[in-house]
Amino acid sequence: MPNALIFGVTGYTGSTLARWLVERGWSVRGIGRSDTAAADLEDLGVEVEIADVAEPDELQRIGRANDHVFYLVGSVNGARAWIDRVCLDGVMAVEAALADTGIASFVLVQTLAPYGSGLPDIIREDTPERPNSHLGRVSLRAEAHLLEALRNRAFPARFVRAGTIYGPGRRTIRSMRDGRLRLIGGGSNTASRIHVSDLAQVLQAVAERGLDGEMYLAVDDLPVSLATYFDRLAERADVPAPGSTPRWLAQLIMRFFGVTSLVTRGHVPLSHDLYALVTANYACVNTKVRAELGVDLSYPTYLEGVESLLDADGLDA
Repeated sequence: MPNALIFGVTGYTGSTLARWLVERGWSVRGIGRSDTAAADLEDLGVEVEIADVAEPDELQRIGRANDHVFYLVGSVNGARAWIDRVCLDGVMAVEAALADTGIASFVLVQTLAPYGSGLPDIIREDTPERPNSHLGRVSLRAEAHLLEALRNRAFPARFVRAGTIYGPGRRTIRSMRDGRLRLIGGGSNTASRIHVSDLAQVLQAVAERGLDGEMYLAVDDLPVSLATYFDRLAERADVPAPGSTPRWLAQLIMRFFGVTSLVTRGHVPLSHDLYALVTANYACVNTKVRAELGVDLSYPTYLEGVESLLDADGLDA
């Protein structure tokens, strides 16, 4: 029976991955932050411990030989200090805690932020990084730390950069119905998406068949503009399409809350890191995960994925 250790197991992707692996006969343990989500997972047989990934004292004796480890802790809309803590300090603390435990693999899952504002052309795993946000720069530092650990200590690090994660349970349709969802600049920029169930499949494949030190893009087959995606969802769900916020107004809001976050040190409605992500052009390809890992997506494009949100509308899709 394969063993998984998931950091961020009570989050959206982490809990989906836990359920995916349990259904396929894995033994799953995890570190999380939500007692409520932990209780739901424990009902499925998942062992959950509430802990802070950036606190070494809380990570003692956490790793076991032959564990497949997934690091799914992150933030796209927090203050810089929080992003540093969960996206870099946590990675370093977890790597130190797992050193010499004989784990089978360590899969670091991050966003496409290292590619900055994106490109007019296709993005592949070997596309040069051009980060334009704090999140992008911190992501590269976390990857660099693990690559050094691989070189010096044979730490089995593998890397996944995921497109925009969507699926049931994100309350997207509810936000559109209530008029709370808006697109910056009309949503004309291109985005690569990945259904959360397909992401779970990719992560399992990377853990079982991926190579140490390799990067894998987790995206579907068809990059489309944000406007195209949300127009389709609005049509199928029979809800209003999102309105548009001009870029100049979004930037003004971002600057205001950026100053506020320096005082509160908390999360903000629109940070520079989130703005950079949702306005970038990320037209990525998944050739590597399909050809090298044999991944066969259940939702190869947003057209199939949208239907899964309709089926789960009663579950806060």
